[in-house]
Amino acid sequence: MRRGILLPMSSYSKLGSPSAVLHFHPLHLPLLFVGMLGAFVAYRWLTRREVDLRARGHDLRWARNAFGLALMGFLVADLFTYRIVQARRIFDAGRLGLSFSIPAQDAPAWLRPVAEAVNYLLVVWHATILGILIGSLLLVLLVSSGLLRSAMRRTGLGAHVFSSFAAVSYPFCSCCASPIAATMYRGGASLESVLAFTVAAPMLNVTSLTLAVALLPADLALLRIGAGMALAIFGTYLVSRAVMGQRLQPQGIWSSPLERGLLRALDAFASLFAFERRLQGRPIESPAALVAAWLDTSWRVGRIAVPTVFAAAIVASLVAPRLLSLADANDLATVAVTALLGTILMVPTWSELAMAAPLAQQGLAAPAAALLLTLPAVSLPCLVVIGAAVGSMRVPLLLGGVVFLAGLLAGAVFIAL
Repeated sequence: MRRGILLPMSSYSKLGSPSAVLHFHPLHLPLLFVGMLGAFVAYRWLTRREVDLRARGHDLRWARNAFGLALMGFLVADLFTYRIVQARRIFDAGRLGLSFSIPAQDAPAWLRPVAEAVNYLLVVWHATILGILIGSLLLVLLVSSGLLRSAMRRTGLGAHVFSSFAAVSYPFCSCCASPIAATMYRGGASLESVLAFTVAAPMLNVTSLTLAVALLPADLALLRIGAGMALAIFGTYLVSRAVMGQRLQPQGIWSSPLERGLLRALDAFASLFAFERRLQGRPIESPAALVAAWLDTSWRVGRIAVPTVFAAAIVASLVAPRLLSLADANDLATVAVTALLGTILMVPTWSELAMAAPLAQQGLAAPAAALLLTLPAVSLPCLVVIGAAVGSMRVPLLLGGVVFLAGLLAGAVFIAL
């Protein structure tokens, strides 16, 4: 159904063709029913089979790990296949070519951002669903699998490299990556892995890299890829080194009544993203238990992620014109303001490319370079979630500072060129 397999190939391959979710065909319903029925029957058979194997004394944890890794592989392969089709369309046209299922330009001014946000969700719904499924499976495996837990507990520069490359398949914006990362931290992942994952997911995911090559001039595309890797690996490494040895617990940091009140507010906010609480103490010793926990976690992550992406899309539609109007010169002051706003604001994944591309076309490469690094990497909600998870605001402040300086440096380089 999501592939639009019942559409004519000419419609499927056309750049800007409306989302396949809007192309309903009567045969979609029986296909969907057969697929859901098959999944239900397979799950019931698997559950009964596991009961028999346990009765014979078999340990099913190895099967759980193998099944989880295979499932992750299929999801990632599905994501890359989807992106290859999208990349071919974009490369053929040389432009983004987003479809507008809702005529946002005809809506009243106060309703236009909402219409544009709906259009955005209709474009990225497939990647959003896959991101939720992949992220939820990662959380369940982190809690249940000692193999993955040991990998995410790595420290040192190797942890930053591993987590950055592991995040390539996660099509998250910073607002969705940070709750996943916070849950990973509370589930036992190291600070190094969490920081690298938080920045790398929006900076290095395959969607952003593909669109950067397709839409940006060569120098800005190289900056987006090369500097994005440096920021995700070495930038977060500097942050983790700066707080090394510090006891990241709230008790030793929040001393004044104002600080303790702020901590309680942060804890209440972070509790919305405490997905690991539903998994703690839950026996996940078999493939069937893994599937049940995965679907339950996906539902809970989706209830947070989808409204967050929708809110971010509304903010982006409101902010983008004003932000682009501020970035009207290739000077250091403009770059500094652009980098600061880019560090604070939250936007959906790859939206920074749609903002930077017109700036580059107008000859404003310096503010475009600053936006390309600061907008996707972090945002104020992202930093708050990370700070609440680790119990220290020093970590997000340092992370935000590193991202801001990276954007400032990138803009300065393009001023000098």
